[in-house]
Amino acid sequence: MELNPEPSDNTGEVTGVFVHRLTEDTWWWSDEMYRLHGYEPDAVTPSSRLLRKHQHPDDVDRIDAILAAARETGEPFACYHRILDAADRDLKVVVVGDGRLDDEGVVVTLRGFFIDVTTPVAKEASEAAERDIERARATQATIDQARGILMALYGIDADLAFRVLRRHSQHTNTKLRDLAEIIVEAAPNTPGEPQAGLHKRITRALYKAGQDM
Repeated sequence: MELNPEPSDNTGEVTGVFVHRLTEDTWWWSDEMYRLHGYEPDAVTPSSRLLRKHQHPDDVDRIDAILAAARETGEPFACYHRILDAADRDLKVVVVGDGRLDDEGVVVTLRGFFIDVTTPVAKEASEAAERDIERARATQATIDQARGILMALYGIDADLAFRVLRRHSQHTNTKLRDLAEIIVEAAPNTPGEPQAGLHKRITRALYKAGQDM
């Protein structure tokens, strides 16, 4: 039975948590993860095939490559892409995660979360965001730098980049200015360094505060 996604808090965004145990090839989804994909909790059995089915056709190859690398290395990953829910609605999500290794260094679990950034921000959330901006005005330059880094790295706009920063700050219980400083400090490129090096440093920085999730 299909169910419209519902926000997990007053920001109007849905955050769905997932755990993929590679040895058994089994998935665990939070209730919000089901709703994000258009289902009632436990109405379907989560699987790699189901997750791939809901990916936008234009994003499938890119997401396959990101997840394959994570299964191989366990390195933190972050990406922005689209999914199609059970009602065939196009949703925009940001995914952040990493892998857990066993004693032999083999990746045994992937875990992380999906953030639905499709739903327009409600007036109350906008007002809350404005209050957050006012409180953070003293460190706005650093936050703007971090937001610019995410915009350039993932090809997203300023509003979405700030919402990713704010959501990750809340999810990992890290102050927004501290998270911004971590990202800015990780950003400088060594001359001649490939873009992949920057991407790895920033995704590690994004997930650093949530390693024990």
